[in-house]
Amino acid sequence: MAIDGKEGCPCTNNTGTLASLSERYCKLPTGDDGIYLTLGGSCVPFSYGSSRCAVHDLLYDPRCKVDAAGENDIPAYCVKRFCYVDLATCKRESRERVYRSSYFPFDSEVDLFYSYSTCNSTADDWFAVEDDIVGSRALGGISIDANIPTYTLPMLYKRDPSSGEIQSAPGSEYYDDNVPYDGVYLHYTKKIVEISNGDIRNLTFTHRSKASGDLHPSSSFTAAVQDLKDGLVDMAVGPFWITGQRLKMTSFTIPIVYDKTFLVIPRPGTKDPLNDQMKKVLAPLSIGLWVLVLAIIVFAALLSVWFSDRSELTMNQNSRRMGLQRNTPKKRRRKIVYARLALDSFLEKGK
Repeated sequence: MAIDGKEGCPCTNNTGTLASLSERYCKLPTGDDGIYLTLGGSCVPFSYGSSRCAVHDLLYDPRCKVDAAGENDIPAYCVKRFCYVDLATCKRESRERVYRSSYFPFDSEVDLFYSYSTCNSTADDWFAVEDDIVGSRALGGISIDANIPTYTLPMLYKRDPSSGEIQSAPGSEYYDDNVPYDGVYLHYTKKIVEISNGDIRNLTFTHRSKASGDLHPSSSFTAAVQDLKDGLVDMAVGPFWITGQRLKMTSFTIPIVYDKTFLVIPRPGTKDPLNDQMKKVLAPLSIGLWVLVLAIIVFAALLSVWFSDRSELTMNQNSRRMGLQRNTPKKRRRKIVYARLALDSFLEKGK
């Protein structure tokens, strides 16, 4: 008889792995710590399934308990020996059948594998009841409280208690839990409860708190998520956008629907008049800034003329004398020279 498993696929010690699952802790009849294999199910010691072939379920599964009179037959899987094994070793070194433990979901990051054949046993009897023990009792028949952020037709709404008319915006009836909610999302979640086979015993809908509304006055949806973060409810139901702020407060389910967002801009015109072309030239700067730039250029040009060398002035005056009338007064000629010099400096500074 294989006590520690067959050669090439020995039993392994996974006590440390089970002991690390603090969220599943429970108390054994001896007072020692253990873990729940399923919520509301068996409470087993950390050594469950480890190190040796044994009838582990017979020792710890409540379904395997024999009554005092011995009148009730225990399920066949209770007396089948198995143990946890190392998948890589068994795949490489043996031909024993190995299975992943369904007690630990894939997203739990706990990968434990077991084998009946390495203990000279079969898994057929366990497979016959596995779905009933692990599948349908995964949540243990829990009750869920869910809040509704606001009315969104036709997804979520209430009816006026007096007239029966659909309310498009929350009023006093929103905070009255005696007035039932209605809408597409409500029917969807109720259908989930129906097909859960008892995993979800009850789903109750309520309003978000007024305090969260004060904390997030601009968004009733963020306020509903705040209630979830604070532990006031277990779930929030509504057409939520997944934002960075909300992701810091809670996690989201897989989206049911997606919103398509489009960026709409005016269609470019076919005409391009002179007025629009001039505006495009001036567009980079504001009017005030253009005035400031021109003022600086003029001021710089005047300073350049003021401090210019007299000899340069004489040369410029001589170079332009040919274009002036010979009988032009001397004072007027000087003004013309200065004006032209100022214009040259203005154009030079404005380049």
